Amino acid sequence: MDEALRIDVLLHRLCLTRSRNEAKTACDAGAVLVEGRRARPSEEVSAGQTVTIRFPRRLFAFELQQVPPRSTSKKSAREMYRVVQDEPIEL
Repeated sequence: MDEALRIDVLLHRLCLTRSRNEAKTACDAGAVLVEGRRARPSEEVSAGQTVTIRFPRRLFAFELQQVPPRSTSKKSAREMYRVVQDEPIEL
C-alpha cells in the first residue's frame, strides 16, 4: 500500500497551515476537501489525490505528488505537490 498521512498533519508539513490544529479547525469547518469530498482531520491522503482548501481570500487546490517526511523545509515542501487551482475569492 502507498504511504499515507492524515490530512491535518499533511497540510502542516506542506507549510499550507501554521499548525496541525489550524488544519484540524479548517477540516472541521468544511474548508478542506479531498477528491471533492469534505475531509475529516483524521482522513488519510496519499500521493495522486487532490486536496482543495478554501482559505478566507483564496481557493487553493493541489495534487499530492509525494508524502512529506517529518521535517520538511518550505522550499522542499513546495516540490511535493502540483498546484491545480489558485484563485482569489471575491468577497
